[in-house]
Amino acid sequence: MKANLDIPWEKIYNVVLTCGYAHELNLFSVKILSKLGELCPFDQALIYFLDGNGKVCNQYLMNIDEQWSAMYLGYYSKIENGRYGLARVARETYIKPVINIREWEREPPNEFIYDYIRPRRLKYSLGFALFDINGIPRTVFALDRTKDKKFTDVEVTAVYLAVLQLNNLHKNLFYRQPYKHGTERITWETIDLTLREREIVDLLCQGVSPANISKLLHISRHTTYRHIAHIYEKMNVSSRQELLVRLLG
Repeated sequence: MKANLDIPWEKIYNVVLTCGYAHELNLFSVKILSKLGELCPFDQALIYFLDGNGKVCNQYLMNIDEQWSAMYLGYYSKIENGRYGLARVARETYIKPVINIREWEREPPNEFIYDYIRPRRLKYSLGFALFDINGIPRTVFALDRTKDKKFTDVEVTAVYLAVLQLNNLHKNLFYRQPYKHGTERITWETIDLTLREREIVDLLCQGVSPANISKLLHISRHTTYRHIAHIYEKMNVSSRQELLVRLLG
């Protein structure tokens, strides 16, 4: 964060406080968009909601025609060596939020710029991601400007400071008491799952694939599948569907 900036602390506080009253992911995210305009004005915006495997499962568009999002998700997010793809959204570093700024006139000319950015008349974009309790990006924001006006240092710093706090609120939306809602009948001492197996069960319940579980827990796929096999045996099930039915009722 740059020194000697006139940071709008009161506005940042009000943005975070207002968003904190929303306890549902979609409402929380849309509220963020509606309030961030007070810190950093923009002309268009979008939110992509990601599942535990990094796939887009929902979206919210502000002043953007759905055709552009469909075009991006269907094609442009997968080309240019992933330069502009969602796969580039890294796992959380636990150090600081990453605010990405694009000055589109300075980007190297390519198909994406000619066919997607210029027809939308985009000049600048500011993007960031919010993460779940496992450090997986789950909500991605893009704030776009069609006016030829750069994001100022004060605006970027204000967004950074707000996102620093909003990310913690966002994590809380993914926290839940494990194995709740109809699973009180399960006696974990009897089933005797190890701590690692319980970690894997919780990730399976969140829809995370075995391949991504391996990455999250820094273990091999072979080890992950071996743990899953042990879990199935102990829970007396033969598939993830049966496991979820038993755990989640």
